[in-house]
Amino acid sequence: MATTPVWPPPPPPPSHTSASSSTVKRTHKATPLRSLATRPPGAERLVVNIDPDTGKVDGPHKKKLRTYLGTIARDKVDVTYETWKEVLAAQKDLIWEDIQVC
Repeated sequence: MATTPVWPPPPPPPSHTSASSSTVKRTHKATPLRSLATRPPGAERLVVNIDPDTGKVDGPHKKKLRTYLGTIARDKVDVTYETWKEVLAAQKDLIWEDIQVC
């Protein structure tokens, strides 16, 4: 007795070894750098050197500073601003105060 083929064929069973990109949602999570934001009292601050003429940062902790500033900007500045120049001065002052605390 012959079996009749089913058309269209059934989908293959789900594989647990590899996830399809349509089923896995990848999101970007901000890195708070708690080591910078919550320094214990009396602990030394990380030192970075900034050239006042160019604004370029130098030193062993420049990557941590850049990451921290990016995190602060994402948390504190609304995404509707197209450029930094459009951000209100009062909001920039609040951000600067947060940075100086670290």
